Amino acid sequence: MNSRMERMVAFAMRNKQIVYLFVVMLMLFGIYSLFIMPKQEFPVFTIRQGLVIGIYPGASSAEVEKQLTKPLEKYLFSYKEIKKDRTYSISKDGLAIIVVELNDKIKNNDEFWSKFRHGLSEFKMKLPSGVLALTASNDFGETSAILISMESKDKTYRELEQYLEDLENRLRQIKSVSNLRHYGLQHEQISVYLDKEKLAAYGINTSTLLVTLFAQGFHTVSGTVVNDQIAAPIHISETYQNENDVAEQIIYTDPTGNVIRLKDIATIKREYSKPSNYIKNNGNKCLLLSLEMQEGKNIVKYGKDVDKVLKEFQKELPPDVHLFKVADQPDVVNKAVNTFLKEMIIAICTVLLVIMLLQPLRVASIAAMTIPITIFISIGILFALGFELNTVTLAGLIVILGIIVDDSVVIIDNYLEKLDHQIPPFEASVSSAKELFKSILSATLAISITFYPFLFTTTGLFHDFMLAFPWTVTITLFISLLVAMLFIPIIQFKFIKKGLKTHGKQKNNLSFRIAEFIQKQYNKIIHLAFEYPRTVILIAIGAIITGVIVFLNLPQKMMPVTERNQFAVEMYLPTGTPITTTARIADSLENILNKDKRITSITSFIGTSSPRFHTCYAPNMPDQSYAQFIVSTTDFQTTNEVLTDYSERYADYFPEANIRFKQLDFVFASYPIEIRLTSNNLNDLLEAESIVKKEITQMKELINLRSDYGEQQAGVYVNINNIESNNLGISKVDVSNNLALRFSNGIPITSVWEDDYAVDIVLKASNNTSNSFEDIPNEYISTLLGNAVPLRQIATVEPDFNPGQIVRRNGLYCISLLSDVKRNYNVVNTTEKVEARIKSKCKLPETIEVQWGGVREQDLTLRPMIIYGLIIAIAIIFMILVFHFRKISLALLILGAALLSIFGGSVGILIMGMEYSLTSVLGLVALMGIIVRNGIIMYDYAEEQRLHYNKTAYEAAIEAGKRRMRPIFLTSAAASMGVIPMIISGSSLWAPMGVVVCFGTWLSMLFVVTVLPVSYWIVFQKLDPKKIFVVRNRRNKL
Repeated sequence: MNSRMERMVAFAMRNKQIVYLFVVMLMLFGIYSLFIMPKQEFPVFTIRQGLVIGIYPGASSAEVEKQLTKPLEKYLFSYKEIKKDRTYSISKDGLAIIVVELNDKIKNNDEFWSKFRHGLSEFKMKLPSGVLALTASNDFGETSAILISMESKDKTYRELEQYLEDLENRLRQIKSVSNLRHYGLQHEQISVYLDKEKLAAYGINTSTLLVTLFAQGFHTVSGTVVNDQIAAPIHISETYQNENDVAEQIIYTDPTGNVIRLKDIATIKREYSKPSNYIKNNGNKCLLLSLEMQEGKNIVKYGKDVDKVLKEFQKELPPDVHLFKVADQPDVVNKAVNTFLKEMIIAICTVLLVIMLLQPLRVASIAAMTIPITIFISIGILFALGFELNTVTLAGLIVILGIIVDDSVVIIDNYLEKLDHQIPPFEASVSSAKELFKSILSATLAISITFYPFLFTTTGLFHDFMLAFPWTVTITLFISLLVAMLFIPIIQFKFIKKGLKTHGKQKNNLSFRIAEFIQKQYNKIIHLAFEYPRTVILIAIGAIITGVIVFLNLPQKMMPVTERNQFAVEMYLPTGTPITTTARIADSLENILNKDKRITSITSFIGTSSPRFHTCYAPNMPDQSYAQFIVSTTDFQTTNEVLTDYSERYADYFPEANIRFKQLDFVFASYPIEIRLTSNNLNDLLEAESIVKKEITQMKELINLRSDYGEQQAGVYVNINNIESNNLGISKVDVSNNLALRFSNGIPITSVWEDDYAVDIVLKASNNTSNSFEDIPNEYISTLLGNAVPLRQIATVEPDFNPGQIVRRNGLYCISLLSDVKRNYNVVNTTEKVEARIKSKCKLPETIEVQWGGVREQDLTLRPMIIYGLIIAIAIIFMILVFHFRKISLALLILGAALLSIFGGSVGILIMGMEYSLTSVLGLVALMGIIVRNGIIMYDYAEEQRLHYNKTAYEAAIEAGKRRMRPIFLTSAAASMGVIPMIISGSSLWAPMGVVVCFGTWLSMLFVVTVLPVSYWIVFQKLDPKKIFVVRNRRNKL
């Protein structure tokens, strides 16, 4: 292999013009790829969730749970693709919602949901006839790339909708646009307010009136004129063209020819219905347009294309209509790419400065130039292979910015040594690369291949998140290997003709003096270490034990917050709260926040929630007792400040509302702490909820504690006397319709079409007073003969109380206590305290089982994946070392040294006051690879000295330490300084990884250059006498 590599290096040096051409072309292609390759904020996640929604009007939450939810759950669990323990149902008044999660092995969600919908339509036939609809949706996991609000103080919703449709048509011309969704639409309607006294006076039955009006809007086949010349279908004109046509509708004709028109018994007017939810932006009414992007497209270019359309469209809008970006993912990604380029420049400068401390400027520049060359070529290859640029691929490139220079540093250092030994430059350049190829190859494999086990041990969303990281690292490291082997020999031969020691001027340079000083100090340390070998080994073992202890006591947060200049505010009011009360509290809070100059905009969702504008932030179901804000600030740091100032101050500011300030993060759970109490006995659950809630409410670490069970919702139970109602010809439908006319938003009967705009005709009862419970028994019900009787004559009216919602998990009743953790407390530690408190102070009914959701559930899912991945990674490193050295002893020594990464990484996290996260683990794996690489470089030289130059283990170890200290120091310094930009950025996602690599590299380097030589001598010293005898015997024979 060495001879083949020698020929390849020599060929490259003799044909340097070809190498230059390839390098320049690949770099230009990489730079071009950086601008056109697909870009996203996050990798493409497969959201293995869906919603099954059943509508059962008039049924209480208890009736929905028994008659609809339970049968539906049983049907769902007959599918093996469904993950039962993660599937749960919510039964509410007239509505059943089942959140379905599929197994992680499911790759094609659409195939399953297509099959499921087909079976669902057949299953609906087995449900009560009152179940109006049963639908399944699996697209709620789609994330909006851009949210655009169209707002105005004066324009009507219909006018805004027309503008929005025009904008939508223009945006569809952009090829990368996929779904466009509208939110916040409010439709006009023609309201028909019936006067029940006039109905009774004319003897008109309400049910008959409904049938008459409904028939006018019914469409059916009118026939076709068919003859020998033509086949012409017959079309009938619409009955209603406007509200005047509705008013002139004849309702009744008596035998004398007198007619009663609708306007005689009702007031007809066009209006907007009372909204069940609506959206405002900065206090103005608005509509919201959600833009999604096709997979595999460049989101930065997508954003520019959208901006161009918006800019042109804004010019055509009236002055009081404005467009505003509520969420802008292209801007987030563009800033991330620009940050990466800045960090690459900083990394090049820091690496250059570090190497210049020990090497001349020319040498340092050659080493540093490999960073942009490798990065841009790697980006080009990633683009050619179909990878996109996102948070994960950028992190993979950033974390190895300092590592990719290591191969070149080692080769250049070897080249300089050969020049000092008077070896001709051409030969020195070829041999410097050839001799180190095996070592560098094994080290590259050790660093890159150890990330792949995580692709096999992680599943679901974590697997999707990790998928591109190992490939990015591998491609970049192997490009750096090729650059070091085939390009650096050419450059060093061209620009470096003399070694450090043979160049007289170098001895007066600062870098030379620093290098000599470090070398002399190390020589003293290494000799001292060999005088006390046991002490050195004990110190190393102590460091490993200390590292483990520190690691186990570090605050952990596997998935950190995201770095956006946005956060959400959620408002929860008691079940049954009308939207007017919800809006009043939301408006009050909005006015408070608007006074803060750090806040740039507030988009409010009253009675509903926003579309999914962040991958990990799932929207809530619409409810009049709920409201949400999307709040934008000046920057991410300001977001943290605002959340720190307000999250506790306004949590209980409004007595009837729970106000939650939610920072966006990478946790898919809705709350960081979720205590699930499950049982088949609902009464036991309610008792357990009361006990646990009372106990943990006292904990100072918790905030926004609430239950998902929902408060008891007050209702009215109408018990019809069947004998009385039958005698009068009144059915249950008649009672329902008459009550709905008065106590609802009306009954839709048909629509008036104005071009493509549908205006519903809605029947209502005239009511000039507010509704109350006392009005229900006195409400008049039309009989079959047209006269009316009060409801109390045919029914009794009683108070009715039902749970706001009933939750079931895996077929069992479940009540979840949900809570946030105050910003200055760690979620993992707080969860452990909550668990300990429940176990020690809460005596729960025997039927109760306590389960955990939230961050703990995610961590419990992720932690085994990480542990198994680390074990496999260590096993792979061991196999690489055995294959490289052909000796288990050397492999074990280096593997033992790799455990020192725990000490360096843990101490770094502790010193910097950070939390240990998933990216810290990735940094730890990278750090293990760096230590292994340094070990290979050192032991290869020691083995060469011992086996080829017949030196004793002691001599070989000392020589290896002295000779390899400088390249190990340089590569370690480069690796650690390369991640400095990552640490400086303060990123909660990537800074912990940078800290682990930076501190771990420096601390482990100190152990590598001392412990490894000493341990080598201890293991191989027993072979020294034999070696001396063999050498002497050979000399005697000569």
